[in-house]
Amino acid sequence: MKHFTLAELTRSDTALARGLDNTPTAEHRANIEMTAAQLLDPLREAWALRCAREQWGTPALRVSSGYRGFRLNRAVSGSTTSAHCVGYAFDLVPQNGRLAEFKQFCRSWLAGRPFDQLISEDENGAGVPRWLHIGYKNRRGGQRRQMLSMRGGRYQAMTA
Repeated sequence: MKHFTLAELTRSDTALARGLDNTPTAEHRANIEMTAAQLLDPLREAWALRCAREQWGTPALRVSSGYRGFRLNRAVSGSTTSAHCVGYAFDLVPQNGRLAEFKQFCRSWLAGRPFDQLISEDENGAGVPRWLHIGYKNRRGGQRRQMLSMRGGRYQAMTA
């Protein structure tokens, strides 16, 4: 992994507070490493180029929710089908604060690439998310290429 560490991809304040072991299994660790190599690291590198060109500041991405073992996923009321539980999905926030731009960048960058989901989570009225969920594969290993927005607790196809 070039731009992410296993520690940041598995860290959880909830797990720490509740004493939950969030250590991935060997299979889940391999999934995390594959997702980083195939999706997260290339995305981060492309985002760095865009940030440099536009003079947007740091291209660093913060992982707001990464790998969640099944017990942790239950503790945070995560979906029972969450790809976070097997190391295929991560929630990202650009540290330069450019969430609207990062959303549009991800939409464009993912076009024509293999991925499962891009979800613009908890959008405000202007369509700016609080974070972006990016999944490489779903729990069954599929790649649906879904781009969704979540507003007011409802998911819909992503629009401009």
